[in-house]
Amino acid sequence: MSEIILADSTIYYESKGVGEAVVLIHGFSLDHRMWQPQIDFLSHKHQVVAYDMRGFGKSSLPTNTYSYHGDLLALLDSLQLTKVTIIGLSLGGEVAIDFAISYPQYVSKLVLASSSLGGYASTIDWNVHAKEVGIEQAKKNWLNHSVFAPTIKNEIAKETLGQIVNDYSGWHWLNHDPREKLQPSALTRLNEIKAPTEIIVSANDLSYYHDIAKILSKGITNSHLTIIPNSGHMVNLENPNEFNKVLQAVL
Repeated sequence: MSEIILADSTIYYESKGVGEAVVLIHGFSLDHRMWQPQIDFLSHKHQVVAYDMRGFGKSSLPTNTYSYHGDLLALLDSLQLTKVTIIGLSLGGEVAIDFAISYPQYVSKLVLASSSLGGYASTIDWNVHAKEVGIEQAKKNWLNHSVFAPTIKNEIAKETLGQIVNDYSGWHWLNHDPREKLQPSALTRLNEIKAPTEIIVSANDLSYYHDIAKILSKGITNSHLTIIPNSGHMVNLENPNEFNKVLQAVL
């Protein structure tokens, strides 16, 4: 359990195991704890670094302009990691893509699961109406969102997801986020990614994520697409055995 101190924030991370480094990036409203099945599995042969992005988990809330890919660079530099495999889910996948475009020399492999994509217009209504109903009700609205419909049918995944979301501050629902996004966006720059890339989408995830997976598969030259059955958006929690098998093959 450690943290790096930046000029205007702290980034919390945990590192376990030794060997080739693997970095895990969580989704929106979540934190490093969502990756526990993968930390346990991968740390037998790898150094696994799971961290909380700025504004989530035990990391600082945003106060000044920042970028997620810039924070990741600071984390890797502080740990003296120069070549890593990056695994991201949902927003974490978007961050992994932005990082691979911005700092390709750091990336040996990419795994993009249920990934969002910078510059791709969302077709989903993500509003949980926190300003109208308050944070606690907003968290309930979020857990009842269609994106998590398959997840909450899985008791183990539902428990983990619920615990992490209930611990989330809700800051992003109430405040303007000064995050600086990659410009030009990743949507128009996928051909710049040269690292071998595994794209994962779940059979029961929203069509929005299936559409993104197709765009990623077409746009990233050295890529492979895997569809994991019997799972939804939180595929690493809903079907960890199949998810870990894919990771094992990649690594």
